[in-house]
Amino acid sequence: MTPTDTRRASTDSDQPQRRRGFIPDLDYADLAARIETGETAEPAKLSRVGIGLARWRNTHRDAAGSGSPQGKHRADPDWRSALATTADGARGAGGGRMTSVPAPIEYEASSVQLCGLNPWAIGAAAPNSGTIVGQHAVTGEAVACDPFAYFRDNHIANPSMFVLSLPGLGKSSLIRKVLLGATAWGQTPIVAGDIKAEYVALTTMLGGQVVTLGHGGGHLNPLAAGTLGQAVVRLRAARTDAAAAGDAARVEHLDELLGTAELTVRTRQVNAVCALIELIRYDTHSVRAFENSIIGIALDELYSEHGGFNYAHPPLIRDLYQRIDTGSEAMLRATYQTTREGYRTHITDLMQALGALISGPLGTIFADHTSQPLDLDAPMICIDVSSLDRGDTALKAAVMLSCWADAYGTVEAAHLLADAGLDRQRLFLLALDELWQVIGAGPGMVARVNEISRLNRTDATGLLMITHTGRDLETLPTEADIKTAKGFIDRAGMVVCGGLPIGEVERLSGELKFTSAEQDMVTSWSRGAALRSAERRTARSPIGRGKFLIKVAKDNTPGIPIQTVFTDLEIDSGVHDTNARFADYFDTAAGDASTGQVLR
Repeated sequence: MTPTDTRRASTDSDQPQRRRGFIPDLDYADLAARIETGETAEPAKLSRVGIGLARWRNTHRDAAGSGSPQGKHRADPDWRSALATTADGARGAGGGRMTSVPAPIEYEASSVQLCGLNPWAIGAAAPNSGTIVGQHAVTGEAVACDPFAYFRDNHIANPSMFVLSLPGLGKSSLIRKVLLGATAWGQTPIVAGDIKAEYVALTTMLGGQVVTLGHGGGHLNPLAAGTLGQAVVRLRAARTDAAAAGDAARVEHLDELLGTAELTVRTRQVNAVCALIELIRYDTHSVRAFENSIIGIALDELYSEHGGFNYAHPPLIRDLYQRIDTGSEAMLRATYQTTREGYRTHITDLMQALGALISGPLGTIFADHTSQPLDLDAPMICIDVSSLDRGDTALKAAVMLSCWADAYGTVEAAHLLADAGLDRQRLFLLALDELWQVIGAGPGMVARVNEISRLNRTDATGLLMITHTGRDLETLPTEADIKTAKGFIDRAGMVVCGGLPIGEVERLSGELKFTSAEQDMVTSWSRGAALRSAERRTARSPIGRGKFLIKVAKDNTPGIPIQTVFTDLEIDSGVHDTNARFADYFDTAAGDASTGQVLR
């Protein structure tokens, strides 16, 4: 080799930076390695760095880590070589390289219109405004289930929710999570008639008010003005202050509110007594017009200046009984009688019904003053009626009606104080669990729930209705009640379905549309846990426990499948444990399984 050849080889291999196009002091080998690992982006082709890197790659094609698309194929035979790929396509003959790549055409439509092209049978939308109750069953995204938040965001037309699911799949747990979130948002949940005491632990944990009614429990005076009467007292004090300050406009405004409130109190008292009488008269279920008038007249006389009663010291049923038995000129005119003998003949049936409210099973609850008036400032209110005899439908219906009257009186009292500027505007969330027991407890219950479901939006009140299946609504005694009860699903802002049998899904087709995928999913949730041999120690939960489908529309719009998730605090507190009475049995069974014993 000549000195010239030696000098040329040394220049090409050891000092590439001296060649034309190379940048001095730039380590092209390191740059190529970093580009190949993704640490550095590829430089522009016509830049000094890009030109130098391209020439370096041509010189070091077989070097490892050169970053050249062709380098890894160079060792292969020609028949296995691949075209170099770039951002504009494959380079070379038949590569189809383009100077620019156009954007693909996009089409947009709903999943209902393009259901055949949509690979997801269930909509993946997951609203997260309001109370988070779990995660999307498909995507794992956090999902909220909050009637007030859905109503605020225009997802539903009114803040109400109807829940359907077989027993033991987590209906009550879902409702407890919704109520727990409601307290965090400043709303006041009210469970007016907790039949199975499933919300007592949650109310206690939140520092709320638990009112116990039933045998050996508290009392409820149907003639008490309740929270609404307390609001009237505050309005009267405010009127006195406004009159002393010479504020004529405020005095006029408060007078108008007082007139409406006092009339509402009297109407509720009369309706409460009449509803109890209807339950006692199980054969006719009716209160005659003159009896209604006599009750109203007697209450007016009891609350008059000479009657000796007021909102702070209300009369009892026995006081109403004595006043009607004594009679007055106004009562005689109401019965269209001129003699006392004729008057007593006309009121005999009424007095017998009132007597049943003073003594007997009903008297143990309604014959004395209210033990615990509802507290408007409590974060949550629960009226526990679980101690009532489940077989005494008349007593259960009477207590439930009175609880709802008292609870809704609390709502009206809050609105009255807000209108008068004496308190903030409050939102209430009423929970009706075990709806089939509530509406089947007696006459008037369906109408009462129907009234609430129609007025909840104007009264700033959310409504939660929970039952097992739609068939529960078909067990009512009259066809009119059945049609009214089915309207609860139609008017509900959102319907939440847990595990349901296939027949129930078909029965609901008239009120709620399911896609084929949703039908398969909801019915699959109704199955129990998979059968396992005794040697397998791990116990499984039913497949549908905690799984629900949120339907915010009654058409075939896809719903939102969710899986409820408990926080550590909920698990540690045991607030969702409705199988507490089985704790010893479960522990015994678990111990026998661990020792290999089989219970027979």
